[in-house]
Amino acid sequence: MIAMKIKTGNTRRVFVFKNVVVKVARIYWLRALNNMIFSLTLELKGIKRDGIKNYFRWKKEIGVTEKKEIKDFVIEKEKLMQMKIIVPKFYEMNGTVAMRLFGGIMANYQEWRFYRKTKNIFVMPTYFSLFWLLNIQKKGKEIDFWNGTQIYHYMYNNSQNHYQPFCDMHVLTEKENFCLDNGHLRIVDYGSRRIGPFLEINGEKFYNNFELPD
Repeated sequence: MIAMKIKTGNTRRVFVFKNVVVKVARIYWLRALNNMIFSLTLELKGIKRDGIKNYFRWKKEIGVTEKKEIKDFVIEKEKLMQMKIIVPKFYEMNGTVAMRLFGGIMANYQEWRFYRKTKNIFVMPTYFSLFWLLNIQKKGKEIDFWNGTQIYHYMYNNSQNHYQPFCDMHVLTEKENFCLDNGHLRIVDYGSRRIGPFLEINGEKFYNNFELPD
Protein backbone atom coordinates (compact mmCIF):
# COMPACT_ATOMS: atom_id res chain seq x y z
CA MET A 1 0.00 0.00 0.00
CA ILE A 2 1.33 3.44 -1.01
CA ALA A 3 1.67 5.88 1.91
CA MET A 4 0.10 9.21 1.07
CA LYS A 5 -0.95 12.41 2.80
CA ILE A 6 -3.42 14.94 1.40
CA LYS A 7 -3.23 18.70 1.90
CA THR A 8 -5.95 21.05 0.73
CA GLY A 9 -5.35 24.65 -0.32
CA ASN A 10 -7.62 27.34 -1.74
CA THR A 11 -6.93 26.52 -5.37
CA ARG A 12 -5.18 23.12 -5.31
CA ARG A 13 -5.25 19.79 -3.56
CA VAL A 14 -1.81 18.28 -2.90
CA PHE A 15 -1.17 14.54 -2.67
CA VAL A 16 2.09 13.90 -0.83
CA PHE A 17 3.94 10.67 -1.66
CA LYS A 18 7.36 9.42 -0.60
CA ASN A 19 9.45 11.24 -3.24
CA VAL A 20 7.02 13.48 -5.10
CA VAL A 21 3.94 15.61 -4.56
CA VAL A 22 1.05 15.79 -6.99
CA LYS A 23 -0.79 19.12 -7.19
CA VAL A 24 -4.31 18.91 -8.60
CA ALA A 25 -6.21 22.06 -9.55
CA ARG A 26 -9.48 22.62 -7.70
CA ILE A 27 -12.37 23.87 -9.85
CA TYR A 28 -15.41 25.31 -8.08
CA TRP A 29 -18.17 24.94 -10.67
CA LEU A 30 -21.12 25.74 -8.40
CA ARG A 31 -19.44 28.70 -6.72
CA ALA A 32 -18.47 30.08 -10.12
CA LEU A 33 -22.07 29.72 -11.32
CA ASN A 34 -23.35 31.51 -8.21
CA ASN A 35 -20.82 34.31 -8.78
CA MET A 36 -21.94 34.65 -12.40
CA ILE A 37 -25.60 34.88 -11.40
CA PHE A 38 -24.83 37.43 -8.69
CA SER A 39 -22.72 39.57 -11.06
CA LEU A 40 -25.36 39.43 -13.78
CA THR A 41 -28.03 40.47 -11.28
CA LEU A 42 -25.96 43.52 -10.27
CA GLU A 43 -25.41 44.44 -13.93
CA LEU A 44 -29.12 44.25 -14.69
CA LYS A 45 -29.97 46.36 -11.63
CA GLY A 46 -27.46 48.99 -12.74
CA ILE A 47 -28.84 49.08 -16.27
CA LYS A 48 -32.40 49.36 -14.97
CA ARG A 49 -31.39 52.20 -12.64
CA ASP A 50 -29.23 54.27 -15.05
CA GLY A 51 -30.19 53.08 -18.51
CA ILE A 52 -27.92 51.10 -20.83
CA LYS A 53 -26.01 54.08 -22.27
CA ASN A 54 -25.34 55.84 -18.96
CA TYR A 55 -24.49 52.62 -17.15
CA PHE A 56 -21.81 51.51 -19.61
CA ARG A 57 -20.43 55.06 -19.92
CA TRP A 58 -20.03 55.07 -16.12
CA LYS A 59 -18.27 51.68 -16.23
CA LYS A 60 -15.90 52.94 -18.91
CA GLU A 61 -15.02 56.05 -16.88
CA ILE A 62 -14.38 53.92 -13.79
CA GLY A 63 -12.17 51.59 -15.84
CA VAL A 64 -10.05 54.46 -17.20
CA THR A 65 -9.59 55.90 -13.70
CA GLU A 66 -8.61 52.51 -12.24
CA LYS A 67 -6.07 51.86 -15.01
CA LYS A 68 -4.39 55.21 -14.37
CA GLU A 69 -4.30 54.61 -10.61
CA ILE A 70 -2.83 51.13 -11.10
CA LYS A 71 -0.22 52.44 -13.53
CA ASP A 72 0.87 55.19 -11.11
CA PHE A 73 0.98 52.67 -8.24
CA VAL A 74 3.13 50.23 -10.23
CA ILE A 75 5.61 52.94 -11.28
CA GLU A 76 6.01 54.08 -7.67
CA LYS A 77 6.43 50.56 -6.27
CA GLU A 78 8.89 49.46 -8.96
CA LYS A 79 11.16 52.40 -8.08
CA LEU A 80 10.90 51.53 -4.39
CA MET A 81 11.38 47.77 -4.75
CA GLN A 82 13.81 47.85 -7.69
CA MET A 83 11.97 44.98 -9.35
CA LYS A 84 9.08 44.34 -11.71
CA ILE A 85 5.64 44.55 -10.09
CA ILE A 86 3.05 42.12 -11.42
CA VAL A 87 -0.51 43.43 -11.69
CA PRO A 88 -3.01 40.70 -10.66
CA LYS A 89 -5.26 39.24 -13.34
CA PHE A 90 -8.91 38.27 -12.77
CA TYR A 91 -8.04 34.64 -12.05
CA GLU A 92 -5.79 35.82 -9.19
CA MET A 93 -8.48 37.88 -7.44
CA ASN A 94 -10.33 36.12 -4.63
CA GLY A 95 -14.04 35.64 -5.18
CA THR A 96 -14.07 36.16 -8.95
CA VAL A 97 -15.53 33.66 -11.41
CA ALA A 98 -12.13 33.33 -13.08
CA MET A 99 -10.49 32.50 -9.74
CA ARG A 100 -13.09 29.83 -9.01
CA LEU A 101 -12.54 28.18 -12.39
CA PHE A 102 -8.91 28.82 -13.30
CA GLY A 103 -7.01 29.76 -10.11
CA GLY A 104 -5.55 26.28 -9.55
CA ILE A 105 -4.88 25.66 -13.22
CA MET A 106 -2.97 28.92 -13.59
CA ALA A 107 -1.00 28.32 -10.38
CA ASN A 108 0.12 24.98 -11.81
CA TYR A 109 0.95 26.66 -15.11
CA GLN A 110 3.02 29.34 -13.35
CA GLU A 111 5.08 26.77 -11.42
CA TRP A 112 5.63 24.61 -14.49
CA ARG A 113 6.55 27.60 -16.68
CA PHE A 114 8.72 29.36 -14.07
CA TYR A 115 10.84 26.29 -13.32
CA ARG A 116 11.13 25.34 -16.98
CA LYS A 117 12.19 28.88 -17.93
CA THR A 118 14.55 29.74 -15.05
CA LYS A 119 15.64 26.47 -13.37
CA ASN A 120 15.76 28.69 -10.27
CA ILE A 121 17.82 26.91 -7.61
CA PHE A 122 15.57 28.05 -4.75
CA VAL A 123 12.37 26.46 -6.10
CA MET A 124 11.55 22.78 -5.84
CA PRO A 125 11.62 21.29 -9.36
CA THR A 126 8.33 20.75 -11.15
CA TYR A 127 8.95 17.60 -13.15
CA PHE A 128 5.75 17.31 -15.18
CA SER A 129 2.44 19.01 -15.89
CA LEU A 130 -0.68 17.45 -17.43
CA PHE A 131 -2.38 20.39 -19.13
CA TRP A 132 -1.76 22.31 -15.86
CA LEU A 133 -4.58 20.39 -14.24
CA LEU A 134 -2.01 18.24 -12.47
CA ASN A 135 1.63 18.93 -11.60
CA ILE A 136 4.28 16.55 -10.29
CA GLN A 137 6.92 18.17 -8.10
CA LYS A 138 9.89 16.94 -6.10
CA LYS A 139 9.11 16.35 -2.43
CA GLY A 140 11.10 17.95 0.37
CA LYS A 141 11.14 17.63 4.15
CA GLU A 142 8.66 19.63 6.20
CA ILE A 143 10.14 22.51 8.23
CA ASP A 144 9.97 22.11 12.00
CA PHE A 145 12.62 24.62 13.13
CA TRP A 146 11.01 27.92 12.05
CA ASN A 147 7.54 29.40 11.96
CA GLY A 148 6.14 31.58 9.18
CA THR A 149 7.37 34.81 10.77
CA GLN A 150 10.93 33.49 11.05
CA ILE A 151 10.92 32.39 7.41
CA TYR A 152 9.73 35.84 6.38
CA HIS A 153 12.52 37.44 8.41
CA TYR A 154 15.01 35.26 6.53
CA MET A 155 13.58 36.51 3.21
CA TYR A 156 13.62 40.08 4.49
CA ASN A 157 17.24 39.95 5.66
CA ASN A 158 18.54 38.32 2.49
CA SER A 159 16.64 40.23 -0.19
CA GLN A 160 18.25 42.74 -2.53
CA ASN A 161 16.32 45.41 -0.65
CA HIS A 162 13.94 45.24 2.29
CA TYR A 163 10.88 46.31 0.33
CA GLN A 164 10.94 43.35 -2.03
CA PRO A 165 9.46 40.68 0.30
CA PHE A 166 6.26 42.73 0.46
CA CYS A 167 5.52 41.56 -3.11
CA ASP A 168 3.51 38.60 -1.75
CA MET A 169 3.34 38.30 2.03
CA HIS A 170 0.67 35.59 1.80
CA VAL A 171 3.13 33.19 0.16
CA LEU A 172 6.24 34.25 2.05
CA THR A 173 4.78 34.00 5.55
CA GLU A 174 3.36 30.47 5.26
CA LYS A 175 5.69 27.80 6.65
CA GLU A 176 3.97 25.13 4.54
CA ASN A 177 5.12 26.90 1.37
CA PHE A 178 8.76 26.00 2.12
CA CYS A 179 10.71 22.81 2.71
CA LEU A 180 14.16 21.46 3.49
CA ASP A 181 15.95 19.70 0.63
CA ASN A 182 19.38 18.18 1.23
CA GLY A 183 20.10 20.78 3.92
CA HIS A 184 18.88 23.73 1.84
CA LEU A 185 15.79 25.87 2.23
CA ARG A 186 13.56 25.83 -0.88
CA ILE A 187 10.11 27.04 -1.82
CA VAL A 188 7.44 24.57 -2.87
CA ASP A 189 4.57 26.97 -3.65
CA TYR A 190 5.57 29.46 -6.32
CA GLY A 191 2.31 29.51 -8.25
CA SER A 192 1.83 33.24 -7.66
CA ARG A 193 3.05 35.39 -10.55
CA ARG A 194 3.87 38.17 -8.08
CA ILE A 195 6.85 36.31 -6.61
CA GLY A 196 8.42 35.37 -9.95
CA PRO A 197 10.60 38.51 -10.31
CA PHE A 198 11.39 38.35 -6.59
CA LEU A 199 12.69 34.78 -6.86
CA GLU A 200 14.68 35.53 -10.00
CA ILE A 201 16.52 38.32 -8.19
CA ASN A 202 16.98 36.66 -4.80
CA GLY A 203 16.56 32.91 -5.22
CA GLU A 204 20.23 32.00 -5.47
CA LYS A 205 21.05 34.07 -2.40
CA PHE A 206 18.22 32.47 -0.40
CA TYR A 207 19.54 29.05 -1.34
CA ASN A 208 23.21 29.71 -0.65
CA ASN A 209 22.90 31.81 2.53
CA PHE A 210 20.74 29.36 4.44
CA GLU A 211 22.20 27.64 7.48
CA LEU A 212 20.28 24.94 9.30
CA PRO A 213 19.60 26.12 12.89
CA ASP A 214 21.13 24.09 15.70
